[in-house]
Amino acid sequence: GYEISDKSGAKIKLDNYSIKKNGYLVLYEKDYKFGINNTNEVIYLTNDGQIIDTLDVGKLIGNISVGKKDGKRVYYKKITLGFTNSTDTYLGFSEVPSFNVNNSYAKNGDKVTLSVNDDSEIYYTTNGTFPTTNSNKYTKPIEINKNMVIKAISYKKGLIESDAVSRTFIINRKHSIPFVSISTNNMNFYQVYTANPSEQKGNFELYGEDGEYKTSFTAGVKVSGRSSSLLPQKSVSVYLRKRYGLSHINYPFFENVDYHMFSSFQLRNGGTDPSKVHIKDAILAKIVDGQMDIDIEQYQPVALYINGRYYGMYSLREKSNADYLESKYNISKDNIDFIKRGNVVRGSKKDYDNLMNYIKTHNVANSDVYEYLKTKIDIQELINYYICQSFYENSDLFKRNVGFWKEKDGKWRWIMYDLDYAYVNYEQKANLYLNQKPYYNSSLDIIVKLYQNKEFKDLYLKSLAKYLKTTFKPSRINKIIDEMVKEIESEMKYHINRWSGYTYIYGWDQIGSISSWKSNISSLKSKIKSRYNSIVNNLKNGFQLSNEEYNKYFSDL
Repeated sequence: GYEISDKSGAKIKLDNYSIKKNGYLVLYEKDYKFGINNTNEVIYLTNDGQIIDTLDVGKLIGNISVGKKDGKRVYYKKITLGFTNSTDTYLGFSEVPSFNVNNSYAKNGDKVTLSVNDDSEIYYTTNGTFPTTNSNKYTKPIEINKNMVIKAISYKKGLIESDAVSRTFIINRKHSIPFVSISTNNMNFYQVYTANPSEQKGNFELYGEDGEYKTSFTAGVKVSGRSSSLLPQKSVSVYLRKRYGLSHINYPFFENVDYHMFSSFQLRNGGTDPSKVHIKDAILAKIVDGQMDIDIEQYQPVALYINGRYYGMYSLREKSNADYLESKYNISKDNIDFIKRGNVVRGSKKDYDNLMNYIKTHNVANSDVYEYLKTKIDIQELINYYICQSFYENSDLFKRNVGFWKEKDGKWRWIMYDLDYAYVNYEQKANLYLNQKPYYNSSLDIIVKLYQNKEFKDLYLKSLAKYLKTTFKPSRINKIIDEMVKEIESEMKYHINRWSGYTYIYGWDQIGSISSWKSNISSLKSKIKSRYNSIVNNLKNGFQLSNEEYNKYFSDL
């Protein structure tokens, strides 16, 4: 009759166990799907519905255990899973120090004061590293004489050291966009790149363009990207995990979404954009945002500092992984099948392989076959995805950057990401005209086969006509580009100066000046307009439409 339960009502039945005095029983979360909230959980031990004992868990962070001793909640620095508890216990955590200022912009000679409400001792660093009780002991205000990350903890006997809190102070510069500060113990964190870069503990801070503090947390950070990681300016991925203190954060990083819970995101360096626009991927996502049902990564331009040093203009973006889907659709990561670049990211590929086999072995023109496929594929979303990718002439489309997912009992959807090679002429270009022979070498060949169905063809051409008349009108696109360029123009001056003089490879040269950057922007506009005109002028021949069919869909273009 004994059970362990929590505030949510989740229960573990303890059947046929006998625990000796001073003994222990180890229960694993994965065996019972029983999670423990790391901020305000209460655990109950009951017998036939009667409460025998409770444990108010309180705060939990990585590598710290909680238990009861003499009727009181205590914490353990030493984890003893499967062994007798340590005799060294702590009654809680020291108070996190407070800063007397919340604005990051400072002048040379400004002083920063740290404080706590009790007699705890404060220890701090000024280079971004995490402090310990061996670091500088705080005795007087800290003077700012350069860009500086002040990171502090407090310590009181009988308590565990507080979480580290940090603030970044910038002198002689102000930004016109928000900025992010990342600080780690590794002073070479950014410069050193290997094929499998290690994730490191770091502090993430976000400030508004006015310098006001917005939010901060401890997370895992690492250099990321494939080809772009070879560039002097590198992308950085950020992961919230329980072992760092938080598994997610509720904060409105992006303006145009109604969800604010995030577990990971990325600071994108602009990728390997041969057009040297720096925000081309973000521009092309913005064009369709709110215009059609399609999964994209949201965008916020930010400046980035690492351990107090400026690293240029970045795109703060959602990260197309299971965390992204969990946040956007409020579904559990455990209930997702997610495939990216042909690899299983989450769940299984079995249903997708079965789908591909079905399409290969059945006549999609048959209405019964198509009705079945409509239960397996989000048809409209796939059409939107393919029209976007092919209008953007994304030469990476058939090669690498394809991601698709579904809820376990849901329909397959595609995620649009990494459009750096849009409007770059490669030997295998995305093709709007779906009367080509299927390859079956990628998921996008599904749509080629589907086009043989009359109902699908009608929906595809109706959708294409709608977007050519609205979403993809060059005048609308130019306005979006101009707004995004204006937002970051001031920052790009700092950015270009930061990365001038570095050696680049594969022709991925640094943007040389503001004038050359604006010239690249103008070139992108011209390519988009040219692509639009080419499509409009070749719709009839490209799709092999009769006069009647052409007039049905495209007569008013």
